[in-house]
Amino acid sequence: MVLLVRLTQILGFARNVMGAKANGIPIGLYFFTQAVNTTEAVQEANYVLNLVKRYGVKVTYPIAIDTETANGGAGRADRLDVATRTAVCKAFCDTIRKAGYTPAIYASRDWFYNNLDMNQLRGYDIWVAHYTGSTTKKTDYKYNYDMWQYTSSGRVNGIVGNVDLNVCYKNY
Repeated sequence: MVLLVRLTQILGFARNVMGAKANGIPIGLYFFTQAVNTTEAVQEANYVLNLVKRYGVKVTYPIAIDTETANGGAGRADRLDVATRTAVCKAFCDTIRKAGYTPAIYASRDWFYNNLDMNQLRGYDIWVAHYTGSTTKKTDYKYNYDMWQYTSSGRVNGIVGNVDLNVCYKNY
């Protein structure tokens, strides 16, 4: 099991990373962005890096950025063009990499196809969400990827409700 923490709630972040550390669970981080330019993307990456330092988090899995829509399409970054959205991803990922961590980009299969220029994002780890419901029914995502989220309705002992389940194809 790997803990991939959504950094949108600091209290939850602190509780989750401390619990993962106490139980020896490897940690990766996930940041849902609303950056509308590269300056904001760098600021957000630095925010994540400051949290890692503040809480003494040993991050062994990637620090991922998610640029998908927010609030049913009412987010401030929801209408970015492909070039700007791709530049936001690159700025975030480059900042994470310069700090010594593995950056990744998370999105659904169709989001990658329609909202990001994948030719410019080579060299970053890719975490694709394509819900087939089972690892036996593989995703048909056409680009290389390092992690695959295959369901949002998984079950894990000790967690109430549905959880996302993923397969990792890389040794971090």
